[in-house]
Amino acid sequence: MTLKEFDVKYIDSLKSTFFKLEEVHNDVLKEYKFDLNETEISDAILERLKTYYVTQNHIKMFLGKHYVTAAADFFVETTLFYLNLYLDSQNNGLKAFSEKKIKAARNSIRPDISVWRNDEVIAIIECKTQLGWNRNNWEQDYNNRDSILKADFPNAKSFLLVMTGENWGGFGEHHYLDSNFFCLLKNTWPFSYSGSEQIFTPIENLFKQLK
Repeated sequence: MTLKEFDVKYIDSLKSTFFKLEEVHNDVLKEYKFDLNETEISDAILERLKTYYVTQNHIKMFLGKHYVTAAADFFVETTLFYLNLYLDSQNNGLKAFSEKKIKAARNSIRPDISVWRNDEVIAIIECKTQLGWNRNNWEQDYNNRDSILKADFPNAKSFLLVMTGENWGGFGEHHYLDSNFFCLLKNTWPFSYSGSEQIFTPIENLFKQLK
């Protein structure tokens, strides 16, 4: 066998990722009824993140890497996946996108996720795995981004969604907690996630504001 032939199994597993994602999307859209009074969306997001971190840690150890592959993009993709499924189920004309400029200007902000109705921005969501790297400036960054957003879309909402408060102390008792600021896990990493009782501020409370 050639080296490429040995690698077919792994290549096929990579290819199947998209097809399984599409299959889950279609099944949920047809058969699942969202209830924002539950925490099943938050739970599903955290289970995906847990699987990602556990798998990447196995790869890190197997290959002798010093760090796992960053989860930031996977966090955005997972949030976007469930957000668009929810919006589609509501048939309210809203659609979410990732890294789309809010206007055509050269220096326009490009949020991690933005929610649109036609050409109007309804909300933006910045997704961070944790804020340890920016523990002193995250709030000023949020305020600056919110000001830029409201200069063009005064009625739009802005949110900061963080995966975990571990490693930076979290939002504390901030008055925006669970309204504009969301932290899925208070003081643990997703690879230690064991169930919905660990969810701190559920993403469902963010989704409720997208009308």
